[in-house]
Amino acid sequence: MKSFLKLTALALALSFTACKNDGKKDNNAKTAYAEADDEDANAIIEYNNVMVSFTDKNNDYIKRIEDNIIKIGKGLENPTDRFAFIGLISPFAINHITSNKVKPDTPPDALSKEDQKFFKENVASMTTTLDRIKATYKTLDEYIKAEDWKDDKGVKGKALVDSIYAMGKKYYTYDDQVLAKLEVIGDDAERIILKTHPLKEYIFALKDDRSDVAAFTKLMASNENYKAIEAKAKTAYQTLEEQYKKHNEMTPPDGSKFPGKDGYFKNFNDRLNDYLIAARKMMRDASASGKLTTYNIDELVRKQDNMRSAYNNFVD
Repeated sequence: MKSFLKLTALALALSFTACKNDGKKDNNAKTAYAEADDEDANAIIEYNNVMVSFTDKNNDYIKRIEDNIIKIGKGLENPTDRFAFIGLISPFAINHITSNKVKPDTPPDALSKEDQKFFKENVASMTTTLDRIKATYKTLDEYIKAEDWKDDKGVKGKALVDSIYAMGKKYYTYDDQVLAKLEVIGDDAERIILKTHPLKEYIFALKDDRSDVAAFTKLMASNENYKAIEAKAKTAYQTLEEQYKKHNEMTPPDGSKFPGKDGYFKNFNDRLNDYLIAARKMMRDASASGKLTTYNIDELVRKQDNMRSAYNNFVD
């Protein structure tokens, strides 16, 4: 089945309001931003979080588009079936509106000129591609509603579906580039905050869990033939499970000092446990059948995104 399912990790919201920088160099830093002052670090983090909102809205719209064109694609194979196009709900795209002075296409001066240019160009490409997807889907939607497939036996409809798939993949090429850059830049800016952050132990634990879960999802999606990756999958799963047990046993943050953080920390661990339960069942079934399905990967991606939401709630 065709798909432009996004398997790479989605963007993370980052912690705001840096504590006073202690001036010590972080040897794990990957960019010069790890040595920025507090004001620049917060500007970078603010831009990261604006981009999280921007990419989230776009990803949600594209996913709803994909749900529809999967159904339309199947319907065009047998359009005379009276249920072929029943249940289609046209996705409603909300323009990215924020009262924040920082916008996706206006990266802060805290970033280098090169990085500002990178984000401006890629955000422009993402926006242009998404606009084309919207326009093409509108044409397809009208084609289906008017039952124009009766005139050409579905030829134009299938071409429009293929065009949307191609543009979806193109969009995610830009999206992946942006998120990869954000991950490095945002992580280094956040290091400034986390040097003296009272919750840094928890944040690092959650970040490690998310990173390893993303790698596991990517491994499982890498080959439909489960037997080819079974050994690696079992080893990776064992590491995830041991890490979950270790972090789940941590004493939660003091709710009296950090209201709500204890509940958010527990919720993240619960979502990780949900992921592990799904992965364990999936691995057992795949070991017997020898195959992993698109449904399997979809489920892991959903569980992974639930973890991301729980993480964002914790650091917000």
